[in-house]
Formats: sequence, structure tokens, C-alpha cells
Amino acid sequence: MFSPDTEGRLRAPRDPGYSLGMKATTRRPAPAVILLGLVVAVAALPAFAEPVSADTQDGALYTMSQAKQQAWASEILADIVGKIPPISEETQLRRSLAHTTFCLPQNVLGILYYAFVQGIGSVLCTQEMNEMTVVVTRVPFGASLGRYIFVPVPLLSERTVRHEYGHAMQGYKHGPFYLFLEGVTSFVQVTAATIFPALADGYYDRWPENEADELGGVRSARPPDAYCSAEPTANSTTSSFPWP
Repeated sequence: MFSPDTEGRLRAPRDPGYSLGMKATTRRPAPAVILLGLVVAVAALPAFAEPVSADTQDGALYTMSQAKQQAWASEILADIVGKIPPISEETQLRRSLAHTTFCLPQNVLGILYYAFVQGIGSVLCTQEMNEMTVVVTRVPFGASLGRYIFVPVPLLSERTVRHEYGHAMQGYKHGPFYLFLEGVTSFVQVTAATIFPALADGYYDRWPENEADELGGVRSARPPDAYCSAEPTANSTTSSFPWP
């Protein structure tokens, strides 16, 4: 899993297995476990968050207690969700139905991943947003899986939420193929940018990131730095979400 840093490059978080002192074993995992792991890895690779702002990087956020992080994230998330255009009850019903049918594979993965981050105590706050549930976590990458949007707390901004919402729109369009179209394409681009850092430039100008920005109305979002300042900024304009 990868997320962009402030230099526009991509960084890989440390493998937690080493810090837990896990030992290698000669027992081979079942094929079904391997397949599930591959699907989860591919599906979570629309891990598409914004660079951490300079204010956040100074370390203030990381020196907060978890209770203060939760309070800060809850306040910011409520402000962000309030700026997302509401959808009609009919649209919400149609999209909720899609999560149980056409978009079921990514929704199941979203449920499993939500259970995982809850299990390791990494969920800071959640809030309903139209048909989605936005989950702010301490895990260092974001993803859009079914009805769940996962956002790392250092990257919490209106732009990030809108971008991930745009990936959800792609999921409605492509259904189960979302995992292999957007997921595989993102995996290839992230891998290439990791090996060749110059390719990280323009990451959000290429598909599927640029389409997610368009579908999510990213251009109307407040800049990420606005959420690190005590001074309010003017309300942004909003746009509608065209699908389904």
C-alpha cells in the first residue's frame, strides 16, 4: 500500500510484521487465502490521498493524544461532510441497492477492512455522508471500497474525501470490474512511480485519478491547508455527482 508524500513521491509504510516479531513458518497458506489477499491488495490500491500539508507535518497532529485526535478529526469531518451535496432518497436507495448487488465484491472488502481497522484500534471517527460511511483512521493510506471511504487522519481534507467519493462513482459504473480496472491500473502506476520517482509527477492527471477528481467535484473543494488553520475560509461551490 502506498500514499504520496509532500514531495509528490510515493512512500511505502513499514511492514508491521517485523515490529510484531512475527516468525516465518513453512506452512503454506491455502489458495483461497492467497487469492483473498491478492484481491484485497488490488482493491485497496485506489489509495488515493492528498499530500500532508506543511502544518500537519510539523508534528502537532502526531503529538496529540488519541482523544484530541478524535475530537479534531470529528470536527473537521463534520465540516467536510456538510459541504458535500446531498442526494435524493431515490438515488440513495439505488446506490445502496448497488452495494448489495453490482458492487458487492468491493463492499464486502470494505466491510472486512473496516472490521480490521476497528480491531487494531485505528478508527478515530466515522460519519455518514449520503450513501457512504467516511472512516478516519490512523492507518497511513486511504481507499474507497464499496460504501466505505477510508481517510488517514493526516490527509483529512475536503479534497481527499471528494476524490475518494469519485472512486466510489467509478465503482458504480464498473461494478465488480472496479477492483481490476481502477485497482490494477492504480497498482501499476504506483509501482512505476515508486521505482521511477519522476513518474509521480502528474499522478492525479492520469486515469483513474483524474476521472475520480472530476466525478467527485474536487475542483470545488477547499484546499487541504484550510483545515489546518484556525481561520475559516469562504464556502466552496458544490457540484452534483452524476452516477448512478
